[in-house]
Amino acid sequence: MQYCPKCRINIRGNKARCPLCQGHLEGMPENAAFPSLRKPGISARSIVKMSTFCFLTIEIIMCAIWFLTSYNYHTTLPWVPLVIAGAAVLWLDLLIALYMRYNVLKIFTTEAYIAIILDVIIDLETGSHGWSVTWMIPCTFAALAIATVIFGTISRMSLVEYIIYLLADTVFCMVQIWPIAAHFNHFV
Repeated sequence: MQYCPKCRINIRGNKARCPLCQGHLEGMPENAAFPSLRKPGISARSIVKMSTFCFLTIEIIMCAIWFLTSYNYHTTLPWVPLVIAGAAVLWLDLLIALYMRYNVLKIFTTEAYIAIILDVIIDLETGSHGWSVTWMIPCTFAALAIATVIFGTISRMSLVEYIIYLLADTVFCMVQIWPIAAHFNHFV
């Protein structure tokens, strides 16, 4: 127990100075009289709630801007649908990252598949120029296969742990034969 020679009192716990006179204490400190509570962290559920609120707020504001400009000025702003789609993709990315937060390789793979699907949808919506089939899909799968090997090597995973991802990348890379055979992809 600690002792204050000025106040002549015993002090329980581990104090740096006397709580009464701020003087120097003598003796050995002991365990605190009351347990210390750890601060609660932000839970994944709280992050989902906050991000959903922000996402819905952005969506409502952008829809209001879209409606007001088209109704009052008889014109539409071309960037409003991009902001709406971007907010939706960002919200979906956050949900995926929170759900799969303990498996980074699964996050990379899932994000790559979602990017491929979005690339094809954007390509079809902008006039089907074929850039998604010609460049984005093959480059994404090749980069994903390389990133899988690099990530597995850096994190010292055994081959058994990430062989499924490599097999899936290989199968989807081989699926690229179909666009080549159907003459959608002219750059073999």
